[in-house]
Amino acid sequence: MNLDVGGYVLGGSIIRAPETAARLREAGTRTRIYTLQGFLFFLNGQAIHRRVAAEAPALRVLILDFRDCVGLDSSALVAFRKIGQRAEARGFDVLLAHLGPTMLRQFARNGLTAGPRIRTLPTLDEALRDAEATLLAEAAIPEAGTTAPFARHLSDQLGCTIEPGELAPYLTVRDLETGATLMRQGEAADALYFLEQGLVSIEIAVPGRPHMRLRTTAAGTVIGEVALVQGGQRTATAVAETPCRVVGIDRDGLARMERERPDLALRVQRFLILELAGKLTDTNRLLEVELH
Repeated sequence: MNLDVGGYVLGGSIIRAPETAARLREAGTRTRIYTLQGFLFFLNGQAIHRRVAAEAPALRVLILDFRDCVGLDSSALVAFRKIGQRAEARGFDVLLAHLGPTMLRQFARNGLTAGPRIRTLPTLDEALRDAEATLLAEAAIPEAGTTAPFARHLSDQLGCTIEPGELAPYLTVRDLETGATLMRQGEAADALYFLEQGLVSIEIAVPGRPHMRLRTTAAGTVIGEVALVQGGQRTATAVAETPCRVVGIDRDGLARMERERPDLALRVQRFLILELAGKLTDTNRLLEVELH
């Protein structure tokens, strides 16, 4: 059994506005993810419990990922019962992810899925999303129904003041109902979109399989910024998970802005550079985690 314990370096598949993401990372230091591997028995079960006991005072959410766990015996269940009792006493949640049918039955028979502090989630991503929702709520960070105007977002990111009226002549505005498609995989890519309100799911089509959801983007985030720079074809489909308000700027609009308002175009281009650099940093961080 290999136990991988770390800080909250992984995040769920929801891409959030920079300010929200930063505050969530601060709150996320109270979350731990344990990746369990192999067969669990008394000795390694007790090792898990001792590690949890040492970190319990600082914990708010403990995620146990059983994806690579092949099974466990009754003696290991004793350790998880103790973890559940400690969670009750210390006030932290325990999220069980990727429990196979056999282990799920073992946990249920022993009353380890019925406590108010213990929840089972199908995947690690759903467990992370659950943990993030808890942290957002307790940190009073607004999420549902948040509105993030594009002009305000640009101003905040660039440290200047850009009025909505300055951008309006160059933008398109779309209101999407739940289930509506913003863009489709394979279509010509010539515009970026900024999500002012709602949630958008990013999916890819794989031959012979249903669409695969990659991530969800929340208000205050950019979708398809690479398209504005290099064109080509869309590599994914974007579908509204909730009612959304989206503003877009295409290459023709940016070209017109460059002619009419070169100062404003320069700011938008600087914003694009920051967005692309941020995505690259996030990708590098994920690679470091995977290679660790």
